[in-house]
Amino acid sequence: MTQSPKTPTPVAATRDDPLLRHLSERLGGPAGSRLRPRRSPAPVLLGLTLLGILLSALTSQYCRINGWGGVEVYHAGCYSDISALFAQRGLDDAPWGPLLGTGYFEYPVLTSLIAALLAAATRFLLAQEMTAALGWSTERGSLLYWDLSFAAAAVAWLVLVLVVMKAAGARPWDAAIVAVSPAVIFGIGINWDIWAVTAMALAILAFQRGAHLSAGVMIGVGVSFKLFPLFMLGAVLVLVLRRDTGLGFGVFLRVLGAAVVSWLILNLPAMALSFSAWSEFFELSAERGAGYSSPWYLWQLIAEGRGASGLSATAISGFSLGLFAAACAGILLLGLRAEHPPRMVQLLFLIVAAFLLLNKVYSPQFMIWLVPLIALAAPRWRDALIWQGFQLLHFWAVWMHLAGIVGDHEAQHSFDTALYITAVLGHIGATLYLMIQVVLDILRPQRDPVRQVGRGPKPAPSSELR
Repeated sequence: MTQSPKTPTPVAATRDDPLLRHLSERLGGPAGSRLRPRRSPAPVLLGLTLLGILLSALTSQYCRINGWGGVEVYHAGCYSDISALFAQRGLDDAPWGPLLGTGYFEYPVLTSLIAALLAAATRFLLAQEMTAALGWSTERGSLLYWDLSFAAAAVAWLVLVLVVMKAAGARPWDAAIVAVSPAVIFGIGINWDIWAVTAMALAILAFQRGAHLSAGVMIGVGVSFKLFPLFMLGAVLVLVLRRDTGLGFGVFLRVLGAAVVSWLILNLPAMALSFSAWSEFFELSAERGAGYSSPWYLWQLIAEGRGASGLSATAISGFSLGLFAAACAGILLLGLRAEHPPRMVQLLFLIVAAFLLLNKVYSPQFMIWLVPLIALAAPRWRDALIWQGFQLLHFWAVWMHLAGIVGDHEAQHSFDTALYITAVLGHIGATLYLMIQVVLDILRPQRDPVRQVGRGPKPAPSSELR
């Protein structure tokens, strides 16, 4: 295998990125000379992440004070599945229900484990006298449960930023895209997605370093949180099928084998405890119809507005899977026909983005999935901020849409259906734009900012494709 060249000197973001360079010239002199960081990236990035965690907590403060019930949670933009499911799925009475099958819980095994552990910790703390003195009462157990879940997610966010910093190589400051991401700030408290995202980032880092078994293990861990880390196997396979990457088919087999083994180790005990509980996630995924903010849901809204009916759940599943398979075939063709080998994370970004666009549902927290991939595959601040702006527009639009469905409201306190549809189309268009940028970077490596670091316009050596 080709030996990796000497690692280039880390690039200052204010000199490399056009938007940051323009802003730094206004604030810190030519090319940001007075703003150039004099510290190592890690402490600064962790500090920025702590700021992001604080801002995220503040966005949920209305619900922390007033509770997560009623239509007001949508108007305040602080709805959370975590707090809602604490009571709705019986976690307050039976913390281990998601694993034992005593209650319905539609998530993979590691997400169920995290939810159960935090529920058990909540019950334990609520039994302590000091808990009530600190403001957590038995009547508001969902508050403590959300606080514990958010604290654990905040730790995962800190780890994610450090992993992205390491994976970015000579561009460590690209991890700031994750550290101060509006998408993460507004989305991390909704569900448990940050855990799967962090596992996927660890798999990317391990693969870049040639630790193929470790990469496979982390893919198996990620899939046990959420499905999408599985798509990394497809990105690796594309590179293996090329003859100019230096990656033999044995690499793919090692990654695949480690992923299967780690997944089985994590999932077999859950199957033995309660197969019905373990299978609920897969049954829901197969049976559900058009979910909010998917193109299929827009189709249904438009059809209903014209007096027709939308597609059946079976038809939606078939179309969604078929179109995603076609998109993956296109990404495979792109990866094989490109003059120079793509970077693995570029292919992974395209696959995950295609899945999000064609999936049967697009929940607001799904925007978190792409943030670290943007930082590694297309680290352009202008594009990243524009994309996240459209994501936040969708974030508020879907809550206002739900507010109109579940509760009474006055017209001036909500969005109409046309604005909701526009917001969904906006997030779809912004994601497609980023996909186009990544495709152009693959076809013309000289425009890829990652390949330009310390090397000029030449494509990266094959060993850097890991």
